[in-house]
Amino acid sequence: MININESNGRTVMEVVETNRITVVNAGELKTALGEQLRAKGRSVLLDLSEIKYMDSTGISVLISALKTSRENGSAFAIRGINPEVGKVLSLMKLDTVFDIED
Repeated sequence: MININESNGRTVMEVVETNRITVVNAGELKTALGEQLRAKGRSVLLDLSEIKYMDSTGISVLISALKTSRENGSAFAIRGINPEVGKVLSLMKLDTVFDIED
């Protein structure tokens, strides 16, 4: 479900093989993000280009990742946000909290 690569000094995590982040698969993503973000000073970019739907569990994974990054002095950014997922983030005012790249 997650490809992890290094690019320009950053860890790029890409969600693949699914277009949804829900209670069914969010645990795997949360674990993988936590492992990467607990490393002090690490820069992690989460690519959500394939994700068309995210439930509240998926949103909580993103919030948890942001909290973990701040606690460990890591950087966390998101890119490739689908318009529908973007609407949810915007409604919750999370688009102002996360570092979102194009």
